[in-house]
Amino acid sequence: MQAPPETGRRAQVTRELLRSLSLFACYTLALFALLYGLDRQVVDPFTRWIAQLTRLILTLFGSEARAAGNVVGTPTFSVAIQNNCNAIYETAMFAAAVLAYPATWRQRAWGILLGSIILYVVNLLRVLSLIYIGSSFPRYFDASHVYVWQSLFIVFALGLWLAWAGRLARNPSR
Repeated sequence: MQAPPETGRRAQVTRELLRSLSLFACYTLALFALLYGLDRQVVDPFTRWIAQLTRLILTLFGSEARAAGNVVGTPTFSVAIQNNCNAIYETAMFAAAVLAYPATWRQRAWGILLGSIILYVVNLLRVLSLIYIGSSFPRYFDASHVYVWQSLFIVFALGLWLAWAGRLARNPSR
């Protein structure tokens, strides 16, 4: 006796979902381990670059700003950009989700490239806004940093992946 076609389809979808989730977990672990292993060679310079670019943007908008290493700020407020503030691990998790999705390698490469650029820009806006909040409304800095921006950034990264995957699901040939 054979199972109804919808049961077979449901089992196939379940297998594909479990495969994607397993791949996501493996890619996430691999990328996190890679970043952890390359902390001094990749992550630290990446973080210092964010601080320098933030300083440049603040200066372009007329603020007196300085940056030293991973610390950037104005005369009234400074932040130290740490690993959880540089968005590199969130970007790696986004890349792991893209890699785990059933798409062509070209689609994955474009997804990772464009997604990484978008997440980088959003993170720059995050750092800039936190410097502004810390300078103008210091008592709201911790809540803005820990609760608002960390949550928003994760939701944004998830939304970005859903938009990418949804676009591929609607137009698989692109």
